Amino acid sequence: MISPVFRFNLPHLLWFLFGCSVLWKVGRLKPDPASDQVRVIIDGPGEIGRISRDDARAVIHKEEGILVDPGGTVGLSPSGHGVVIEIPGDGGGRFVAVAMQVWNMLEYWPRKKAALFEDG
Repeated sequence: MISPVFRFNLPHLLWFLFGCSVLWKVGRLKPDPASDQVRVIIDGPGEIGRISRDDARAVIHKEEGILVDPGGTVGLSPSGHGVVIEIPGDGGGRFVAVAMQVWNMLEYWPRKKAALFEDG
């Protein structure tokens, strides 16, 4: 068992890593092996966007100007620790995934997922 002194509350750990307000988990990034895309899924509304697997890999390699289907953008945070997804409209908003989780998801495709946090 881990000592209580060494336990981190995930939102506080993310605050420490990203240097921003506390983030709350609101969904996930889930691989879709049939279409070779990453699904952006929010708890409640469901799927609100898709990113091609190659575009997700390009984001990890610091490329900019990547689009989310049907609308929105995705990019790396200034610190490089997060993948920031901005989707306009109902159910959309500004979301952050831990870059290492996204990398693991792409590396171990399609077995891994990445948590999605609301930034706001």
